[in-house]
Amino acid sequence: MIRIMMMAMLLIFSVGETSALAEELFDSASAKEHFNAGLDLYFKKDYMDAIKEFEAATQFDPDNANAYYFMGYSYYKLKDMEKAMMVFQQAYDTDAKYTPIRNVPPEGPAAGQE
Repeated sequence: MIRIMMMAMLLIFSVGETSALAEELFDSASAKEHFNAGLDLYFKKDYMDAIKEFEAATQFDPDNANAYYFMGYSYYKLKDMEKAMMVFQQAYDTDAKYTPIRNVPPEGPAAGQE
């Protein structure tokens, strides 16, 4: 009896892990599909629809820094600088290689000069 219960528990755990793995793979594939669709729209200069695809990509994969990065550029192309800066910051927060744009002080010595 104990042996049957152990086998049943093992089966339940393995099915649960397979389901979670399948869901994760599906999310990854969906994120990639939306990201690629967003890139296609971005290069066709359809920035509004590109943003929708990049947003969908980040819904499936919140750590998709590339999607945030191109979403930021889409907002930039639409001259919505406030949203562009917010999304660029998300890209940076997700992956530090996407350094955010910093404001340069209008006056004062340049860095390294006195």
